[in-house]
Amino acid sequence: MMEEGSGRTRQKHVRRTYGFLIALLLIVIWIIVIWSMSTQSSQQQDIQPWLHKWSQRVQIGFVLPDIQFTYGPYEYSLKQRPYDFAEFIFRKSAHLFVYAVLAMLVYGGLRYRRIRIMTCILAALSVVLIIASIDEYIQQFSPNRTSSIRDVGVDLLGGCCGIAIYAGLHSIIRRIRKKRPASIHDK
Repeated sequence: MMEEGSGRTRQKHVRRTYGFLIALLLIVIWIIVIWSMSTQSSQQQDIQPWLHKWSQRVQIGFVLPDIQFTYGPYEYSLKQRPYDFAEFIFRKSAHLFVYAVLAMLVYGGLRYRRIRIMTCILAALSVVLIIASIDEYIQQFSPNRTSSIRDVGVDLLGGCCGIAIYAGLHSIIRRIRKKRPASIHDK
């Protein structure tokens, strides 16, 4: 009896260790993806030619209101420069998404090791802050790219969203598992 219980404990420990190592590998791969995108010039990442082609094929049957705002030294206007506006929204959404995924990977990897929730949140946001800061530093050396502390704030917001999404999905999955009736093998 004793050996069976310790065997299960050992299996859980091995599974958690491998899971954590896989999470670390995914985190490193994701950071490399982030930094490789930072080294690309703005021309390499330009989506405006695609937007022009797409807008010619699709007839938009409604009028959008004129939304205007300033971000750093640039002014954006939906009516006056719609392609610049759309590209800006796309780029900031990409920042949110990329750093949400990074935070989810870090948070999930640490939670897999059963580390306290607040420690996981602080660690995930710290990693996001460090990687985002390095990312903005790298962008200084990329052609036609600008670095901005505001982007680090957008990245942190993405990290917060990623943690919230992970925690929400995890909570939903746990509720579904609790409501599921016991199978024949569980009895």
